[in-house]
Amino acid sequence: MGIKQTIIAACGVVALILVGGWFFRTRPVQASPDNTAPAVTMVEAIETVLAANPGTAAIDVNLEHENNNLVWEVELNNDLEVYIDANTKEIVKTEQGWNLTDVPLLANWIPN
Repeated sequence: MGIKQTIIAACGVVALILVGGWFFRTRPVQASPDNTAPAVTMVEAIETVLAANPGTAAIDVNLEHENNNLVWEVELNNDLEVYIDANTKEIVKTEQGWNLTDVPLLANWIPN
């Protein structure tokens, strides 16, 4: 490799390092109106869901935006997903989770 090619390759490597450093730089967190704390705590949301669904247990809880509202999504051990308004503690929606063994094409591929 000639001296010109070595210099060009070195310049390319330096350019990649600089661009990578700029692209993956740490960005400061900016406050927004959506970053408000919910009025209902996670524990209160779980208690509300378990009171409405006796005999179940919560296995996952997430704070999400649903229809421009802040809601707690509580997943139960019976495949129900219950959404609680994070400001009023009301149950907004209940969904049945997916059971992939009910899908005919996938039933044979999923272990029991």
